[in-house]
Amino acid sequence: MSFAIKAAQEFGILDVQFWTASACGFMGYLQFDELRRREIIPFKDDSFMEDGTLDTIVDGIPGMRNIRLKDLQSCIRTTDPHDILLNYLSDEAQNCLKSSAIIINTFTELEREVYLQMPTQLIMMDLSCMLEKVSHRL
Repeated sequence: MSFAIKAAQEFGILDVQFWTASACGFMGYLQFDELRRREIIPFKDDSFMEDGTLDTIVDGIPGMRNIRLKDLQSCIRTTDPHDILLNYLSDEAQNCLKSSAIIINTFTELEREVYLQMPTQLIMMDLSCMLEKVSHRL
């Protein structure tokens, strides 16, 4: 719920977003705008469900090799460009990039390739490092 980012900015305090999905999940959500730009989603018609389209490998996702469309979040499986869930989740992921920090539900060892490719404007840090920064501001 990224609405807290605006409130934190108005009060001049740090905000921390907690992304409950994995690092791969977060990276997937960050790709929705690019998939739209490349006209991959939304799908043109419902044939994508049966014609093998979902087996298409998506190139260019940082840290994620050989990812197929069916490996991404199921909310991309729509023909509606105004799909509420698709647009909401895309917006939330993008809004997290405005946050002071984000905690991602992952083990770095399991998702190292993706973790190391997170957007540079997003400061990724261990929880202990983040807490140390916060304590200096108190």
